[in-house]
Amino acid sequence: MTTAIAVAALALLLCGCTPDDGPSRVPNAESQPQADSPLLAQGSRDEHIEAEAPEPSPTHDAESDAEALTVASAALTAYLQRDLPQRTWLEGLEPHLTPAAIVALSSVDPASIPAVSGPGAPGPEQLVLVRDASGYLARVTAETGAGIYLLVLVRQGSAPWLVSEIVPPEERSA
Repeated sequence: MTTAIAVAALALLLCGCTPDDGPSRVPNAESQPQADSPLLAQGSRDEHIEAEAPEPSPTHDAESDAEALTVASAALTAYLQRDLPQRTWLEGLEPHLTPAAIVALSSVDPASIPAVSGPGAPGPEQLVLVRDASGYLARVTAETGAGIYLLVLVRQGSAPWLVSEIVPPEERSA
């Protein structure tokens, strides 16, 4: 029992369990505000930062539709070039695609794309654009000798249209 009391007394002595024995807090020079440095920035407290107004949402109009059809036509033309090496084929598509679409098509072998009979990819005037309620999205259908392709186009604000998805005829009917 005396050993237990001795251990407890030693522990109290080593711990210094009195409130006045804690480390003293002496502020250093870095934590002290300098007399010549203001605590608040100069200027009125009523000043505020001018925030940029958000861009207006894009809308569908004749110019926007023409741009979407041009991008869709260029993307489909590049997509249907099935005789190119895969890397060259994908590089031809890249300017017209979203980053996600590039990733999705990076594993496609262009030789596996069904051949299109006739004149090839249709031009913008032969495509059909379906407007979405949002000015950020449009769908374009393109009738080819291999069937009807669907291209989904997106844009951000005033940025140009980009193809986010190319749906081949065999996937549309499934």
